[in-house]
Amino acid sequence: MTTPQQPPKTQAAIIKAHLMTGQTIDIWQSIHEYHITALSQRIGGLKRKGLPVKSVMVKENGKRFARYWLDTAAINKADEVNAHE
Repeated sequence: MTTPQQPPKTQAAIIKAHLMTGQTIDIWQSIHEYHITALSQRIGGLKRKGLPVKSVMVKENGKRFARYWLDTAAINKADEVNAHE
């Protein structure tokens, strides 16, 4: 008996799903949790598709990097759109 397999999620889809939970993400978390090393490129792609991703530069342990998130309003709007599909 075989079970239908879902196609693997793209890196952008993984990052979007993470952001839609209301959590932030940075490069270190992206690498550690998802093995995605090109976070800024994936975020850029999501922004080009209209997702209003926000960011701030942070410095921790002498390293500067961006931390990304979605405002609650953007998450709620996306949830409303998905509910009507």
